[in-house]
Amino acid sequence: MFSFRAVRRRLFRTVSQTAVNYQKSSLSQRRAGTVHGGDRLLWVKINDDASRPDNFVPLASLDWQVHVYGNAIAEIRDLCAARKLPLHVFPWQPRMNMTGRWQDSIYLVRPDGYVAMADPHHTAATVASYLDERGVLLMK
Repeated sequence: MFSFRAVRRRLFRTVSQTAVNYQKSSLSQRRAGTVHGGDRLLWVKINDDASRPDNFVPLASLDWQVHVYGNAIAEIRDLCAARKLPLHVFPWQPRMNMTGRWQDSIYLVRPDGYVAMADPHHTAATVASYLDERGVLLMK
């Protein structure tokens, strides 16, 4: 059975838990592109720079964080600075469409690497509301 590609793929997804999602959880909100709150953050190569080759490098900090693929508006930058919420802005590349992301959307990422909230309208109020309603306090 392991000679069949579909079987190997399904087994990998089961063992690695990449198919697990929490879309129905109260901790998961909204959608931007095909990325829903509750989905595991998908890997994407950013560049060949060894210091930041992909979007998983920031996950090593185990912090709540915001990912923007494209440009982060000043309102988002100000909110993240005021709340000491790490902001990671990755330069937009067309291949990011293949991972379901929308350019300039906000992806609030939980410490476990799952997307808590995805906002295609990139408003700071949405992020602030999510954090406040759930009592997420960021201290550093």
